[in-house]
Amino acid sequence: MKLITKFILIYLFVTVIVLGIGGYLSYFIIKGELNNELKWRFLDHIDRVTYLLERGKDFNSKKVNHSGDRNLEIRPLSVQREPDIIVKDTMVWHERLQQMEPNLKMTAYRTVDDTTYYISTHGALVESDDITEAVVQILLWILGMQVIGAIGVGFIVSNRLFKPFRNTLDQIKSFNLQDKEPITAQETNVTEFDDLNHFVEEMTRKAVADYKNLKEFAENASHELQTPLSIVKGKLELLTETDLSPEQYQYVEASHRSIKKLSRLSESLALLTKIENHEFTQKDEVNFTKLIQDSTQAFEEFIKLNGLEVEADLKEEVTLQIHSVLADILWTNLFQNAIKHNIEDGRIKIELTEDFLRISNTGRPLDDDPHILFERFKKADHSNESIGLGLAIIKQIAEQNDYSISYDYKDKWHTITIEF
Repeated sequence: MKLITKFILIYLFVTVIVLGIGGYLSYFIIKGELNNELKWRFLDHIDRVTYLLERGKDFNSKKVNHSGDRNLEIRPLSVQREPDIIVKDTMVWHERLQQMEPNLKMTAYRTVDDTTYYISTHGALVESDDITEAVVQILLWILGMQVIGAIGVGFIVSNRLFKPFRNTLDQIKSFNLQDKEPITAQETNVTEFDDLNHFVEEMTRKAVADYKNLKEFAENASHELQTPLSIVKGKLELLTETDLSPEQYQYVEASHRSIKKLSRLSESLALLTKIENHEFTQKDEVNFTKLIQDSTQAFEEFIKLNGLEVEADLKEEVTLQIHSVLADILWTNLFQNAIKHNIEDGRIKIELTEDFLRISNTGRPLDDDPHILFERFKKADHSNESIGLGLAIIKQIAEQNDYSISYDYKDKWHTITIEF
């Protein structure tokens, strides 16, 4: 639901509540004013009757039709009472409507020549149904005009009013850290929009600065680590050429393996950072069939050394739009993973179509939850030389190219499927 639609609905909801309360109050205010007017009329009638009594007019009947007022009742009382006026609401049968209607009744006690007279009259200027009908009609007219006004303001005026907000929203949608440029929003004459624009400018400026610093740190850390690692590796190789005891040689070999692993870890982390920073945005037309065939041949000696059997079912000329470096890393990591985590005299199956790439290898069941297999430093076999970043790199490459990746283990076969 759009913001302006929600605003209109809330506005109309509040309007209905306010009009309901206003109508309720209006009814009683109008009725009160009419009753006050009626009281003054009744008081005039009573004063006129009192005047006539003082002039000697005889009102013998108990109910008198005086001056056209059929509701006027005058009768003498057997006892004297202090002058008094009593006003109250009463219910009277309405002949035309054939129902009881609320009326105002005024009763006065006046003493003339030592005789107290009971003078009473009742009636209504306007019937309560008429007041209710008038109030409802007025409220419906106001509500109708409010609806028309709200829709008009919402869908005509708002287009211009919210234009700066939509411009800022479009800039946020098109913002890309790779451009290394913060958002520059336009000044408006609305304080809230200016506050939002200033916040967005400051936030994107900080994000760009943090991204540059992080990228520079990752690149420098990787580069600076490689130099001392190469030096240590060279020194260890020289050390192996000296006259070492068997025990010393084992220590040097273990150190050499650790240095090689640390070097690969540094390179993999640097590569993963570059992929996550979207530094491989270029799309090339990569012949994946040829890539797999060439890579398999390159690993032929290593495959024989591990006693593995490779079966490939590749559809010819399968091409993908992907950065050539990422394509090579994706396949190499998948194939190396299938080799490393295989069993002695194991097998590898490769299947490639225009819709998916599937690679399966024999192996022992996983020790960990398969759902965390593609996370960093999650290794299926904690005892091997794997650094635990190969599948994390594969996942990043797949996600950046909108490929889906899945893992399955069935009948002693590990299978990773990438759907294009």
